[in-house]
Amino acid sequence: MATERTCCEYILPIKKRRCRMLVKLGNRFCGEHAIHDASNTERMICPNDGKHTILKSELKAHLEKCNSRIIDAEYIKIDANAVLGETKRTDKIDRRPTEEEICEVVHKIWKCYEEDVEERLIVEYKRNELVEAFLAENQELSEAKKKHLVQISSILGNIESSGVLPSSPTSCMFELGAGKGQLAYWISKAAPGGKYILMDRSGCRNKFDPAALRENPELAWKRYRCSIEHMDLSKIDELKSSKQILAICKHFCGSATDAGIRSLQNSGLKFDAALLAPCCHHKSRFVEYGGHEFLEKWGMDDEASFAALRYLASFATNGAVDIDTSDGWKSLHPPVELGRRAKAILEIGRAIWLENVGFETKVIEYVPPEVSPENLLILALKRSNNNKE
Repeated sequence: MATERTCCEYILPIKKRRCRMLVKLGNRFCGEHAIHDASNTERMICPNDGKHTILKSELKAHLEKCNSRIIDAEYIKIDANAVLGETKRTDKIDRRPTEEEICEVVHKIWKCYEEDVEERLIVEYKRNELVEAFLAENQELSEAKKKHLVQISSILGNIESSGVLPSSPTSCMFELGAGKGQLAYWISKAAPGGKYILMDRSGCRNKFDPAALRENPELAWKRYRCSIEHMDLSKIDELKSSKQILAICKHFCGSATDAGIRSLQNSGLKFDAALLAPCCHHKSRFVEYGGHEFLEKWGMDDEASFAALRYLASFATNGAVDIDTSDGWKSLHPPVELGRRAKAILEIGRAIWLENVGFETKVIEYVPPEVSPENLLILALKRSNNNKE
């Protein structure tokens, strides 16, 4: 007797393998992926987030509890920090560039980097004693976890060396796109006397919040669930009552970084410093990007050039070493190096944007590329705090 199929047939696009969820007898797909069955009439894509599906019969109840819903709260103002609109509810990326558009931008990227970017980049691999001690005592950790901790160690080291650690009850760290909260967790261990405000667009499992509060029950720690595009920081009491505020983010994707910077501007609050480690430049959108002044200087401030910049930036992270480089734009310069330079250009543009609104900035390579190809951070200090550099 033939064995009945027990696992879902759906192929996960990123992992390139079948879904391991079990299916009901006679079905080809699990509940989550049943929408891919031609005979499906029961499930639909969630209107809030295309990454998951729901039963049509449970739509109303699901929308009331969906982790991706926009909740009703005083601090939420729809598209408060967006130019066009929040990326989840509109097209996520702009169009893909043509071969001709890429070829035209490749030469500009190469020249711009050599003449106007490279000299501004600083290589500083900082370390924090607490994180380094934990790494030394836990050699059995997976390589992925070790790499995250190496990044956190350098970020925390840069915060300490800049003199902006939130160490007093009147100081506050605000983390954008906090995810599991591991970065805030380690900063709070280094500065347990400050306040910690975290925001993220959706809930996630295995958060570090319980560990932080268990280890320090007196810790001032609060999490808000909201997309940064919609968050009115002037309504957050913990920020309003703080005399010193540090904004941070680690691997804040695409245009979320631009919305984050815009949220600081729109708040009317005094942010003394910002330490921003963006990622996923290929998800950036031309209309939301804030560094147009620098791109205009180099003749790249148009949708076609930005589409090429965004596309090329992806080659720094997508394993482009094995592609054919004998033809087209790939034959002009190494694609991985082009990707690295495109990312640097986009961060220099954001740094100049921050300089125009009152910050002194540094763009720092804070970990080696082998730890993470997303290895640039923007350190921005209010000009009145220059004595802390």
